[in-house]
Amino acid sequence: MINENQINTKKAKPVIELVNLVKEYDEKVILKGLNIKIEKGQFITLLGPSGSGKTTALRLIAGFEKPTRGEIKMDGFDIKDLPAHKRPTKTIFQDYALFPNLNVEGNIKYGLKLLKIQKENVSEEKIRNLELRKQKWKKIADLKMKKLDKEQEEYQKILENDSVNSSKYKKARKWLDESDFKYSYWENYVDLKEESYKRKNTERFLTKQEMNHKVKEMIKLIGLEGNEKKSIDQLSGGMKQRVALARALVTDPEILLLDEPLSALDMKVRKKMQIELKAIQVKLGMTFIFVTHDQEEAMTMSDKIAVMRNGKIDQYDSPKQIYDYPNNSWVSSFIGDSTLFKGKYVKKGIVHFNNKNYKCENYEIKIGSDVDIMLRPEDFEFTTKTKSFDNGEIIKKTFQGAMWEYSIKNNNNKIISIKTNKNKKIGDTIYYRWNWEDLHVMERENESKKL
Repeated sequence: MINENQINTKKAKPVIELVNLVKEYDEKVILKGLNIKIEKGQFITLLGPSGSGKTTALRLIAGFEKPTRGEIKMDGFDIKDLPAHKRPTKTIFQDYALFPNLNVEGNIKYGLKLLKIQKENVSEEKIRNLELRKQKWKKIADLKMKKLDKEQEEYQKILENDSVNSSKYKKARKWLDESDFKYSYWENYVDLKEESYKRKNTERFLTKQEMNHKVKEMIKLIGLEGNEKKSIDQLSGGMKQRVALARALVTDPEILLLDEPLSALDMKVRKKMQIELKAIQVKLGMTFIFVTHDQEEAMTMSDKIAVMRNGKIDQYDSPKQIYDYPNNSWVSSFIGDSTLFKGKYVKKGIVHFNNKNYKCENYEIKIGSDVDIMLRPEDFEFTTKTKSFDNGEIIKKTFQGAMWEYSIKNNNNKIISIKTNKNKKIGDTIYYRWNWEDLHVMERENESKKL
């Protein structure tokens, strides 16, 4: 007999990579060549307005839909052909999708009834048999992939030499898209066969005691003590969200996918759940991929944010980097408040706008290029009257706790947004300044890039 540690039953936490991922519905392109790499243990948010493609991307990762073309890689293998139940993911939906006929405890325990774990001891014969079968399965898969490689090369030549609108090109494109799914299947063939063998020969179902223990641990982790026997219709929105989270986490998935799970909650409960959800993710060290259209929510919870627009990722970075250094004017406006000026990059470290030249960072921007210049509301400060600083009239003010937010119309009729703790009156003329280091200069997008 051998110990369970001698069998590699579970792979390391995966790195997820989307490569040139395209999703088309009829003639409409929803995702336009999505590329993103997600490291294990990160809290990643797909953020964007309605119609940006963020939920579609999540559903493709989950396996609820198939891409038109491109790759969904886990552990370096393209898994886009794998059905949802074969993927190391669990999904929490916006409506929670709880079972109304089961109580809290029953909902959490549901997935455990199908879960299998490694037997404590496995015979040497079964291990040897598995290794021999893996060699056989690998030979089969390698031959199939080699044949597909050769066929795909021929069809790729057609794409390179024929017109995009020709029938020959379209047939080749369709064949390549379909053959890529076949290739994905053979890439995962050995793993699928190995999983099937282990479920039959080296794994067992959980005992009742083991299931109860895991449920008890999860109830404590998620904060559901005292609610175990309650029916789902007795729970508030926040408690339902906790049950959905516990049900997803109890089976120990490698990746948790969350499709706007907090959107139905009121503001106070939502903010509390944001903090708790992030704390749970950090404690478990699990990969979370979260979808939202709420910028503040994304900034609060995420290690990295993929800002999406029109089926593409405009920027993928840390919340601070996106806020301080947006890639373009759209991202700067979508993430937080900002004042944008149109200008020209006249020479290294000098930008012209507002009828003046201003010092800025030494950007790698072509001299003479049209640019957008961004300043955040907190980058400004009120100052005393002087010719060297700009001035304007306060036309609007809003109190925001410790700060006042002002809208100021300057001499060029430009509206400037400023946040400060100084209390001024509407109609006052004020002078304001900024530090040159706070100017963020971006190459201006042409109209074709915005589509």
